[in-house]
Amino acid sequence: MQRSLVALVSMGLVTGGVLGWISYQESRSLIEQAQERARMALARGLALGLADQLAIDDYAGMESRLEQAMADETIASALVVDTEGKVLVHLQRRRPSDVPELVFVPQRILPPRSGLESPVTTNGITTRWSPIEAGLPVGWLKLRTWSSSTDAVLRLLAQQYLVLGSLTAALVGTLLVSGNRQMRRQAQLREQQLNDEKLDLERIALTDPLTGLYNRRGIERALLETLQNPASRATAALAVCMIDLDDFKTVNDVHGHGIGDLLLTAVAQRLRSYLREGDCVGRIGGDEFIAVFRGCSERELALTLAQRISDGLIQPFRLGDHLIRIGASIGVVLDAEQSLVPNLCEHPSDADSNASSCLESLVKLADRAMYLVKQNGKRQVAIAPKGF
Repeated sequence: MQRSLVALVSMGLVTGGVLGWISYQESRSLIEQAQERARMALARGLALGLADQLAIDDYAGMESRLEQAMADETIASALVVDTEGKVLVHLQRRRPSDVPELVFVPQRILPPRSGLESPVTTNGITTRWSPIEAGLPVGWLKLRTWSSSTDAVLRLLAQQYLVLGSLTAALVGTLLVSGNRQMRRQAQLREQQLNDEKLDLERIALTDPLTGLYNRRGIERALLETLQNPASRATAALAVCMIDLDDFKTVNDVHGHGIGDLLLTAVAQRLRSYLREGDCVGRIGGDEFIAVFRGCSERELALTLAQRISDGLIQPFRLGDHLIRIGASIGVVLDAEQSLVPNLCEHPSDADSNASSCLESLVKLADRAMYLVKQNGKRQVAIAPKGF
């Protein structure tokens, strides 16, 4: 998570820096082009105005016109020469704030080649030659200008774009981090949703839809968990109770299947209340229920637990306007007496494949014990004898 956030923030900084740099370069180019056009226009206009004074050798007029032009503090010097390179008028200043002064040296300089007007910049000063024409070339104007004002503007722009780039980087970084967190939250919610759906499917697969108790597969899973747990496997000592409701068919025939379903649900609620922690109960079909007691190796304890269920189910059930009385025939088998689970625990790696057969054997024995109760008058508890 930390690395991803650093990567996102870095991406935002880079994006902001690139956008700021591109904007700065474009602005610099536009400013320089605009200033170059302005200086070119100034030089050509000044050269055009000097043409008349140069034609009549009006040096005072040329000096006056140059002084007017140097009201622009970016001009460092202005010089007029004739076609032979003789200096006619030369004004210059050391700093932009100084008053232009008339200079008398040098007396002659080499003018540029005919038509050469391209500016040359050296040490921050741009030199431009412009021809002075009065029908024919009569001289040259040499202007030297500072670029300090442009640099100041560009430095200000650089600072502004740096701030803009930082804000952009912060915004992009915030959006990226926020988007990343949102995607992570959505992924977590989706994962939780899938886990919930998985648990719901497992619950549906392992429970009886009417009563909410384990179905046969759920009981097998509970037994398997016991056998796979090293802490409980050695002391599993299972006792299985087959519970068959007495005269349930009569309830359906007399009161209808709706009341019968309500009765099954009420029986399931009572059975839950009779279990100890670690025990489990399920409905394996019709009016047959099964309870599995863990840690029950003594007949006396098994009989006590089963008898509590029998006594509880004899009590009447109030279902709307109906008062239903039933009972249950219960057969019990102790694995400690049949030696099924201990044999299974000797091979825990095979517990998964053998759990079903182990439970099947215990259920058959408990079922036989329950039928003995049915044959002997119902509403009783019978424990399968050893070797049954």
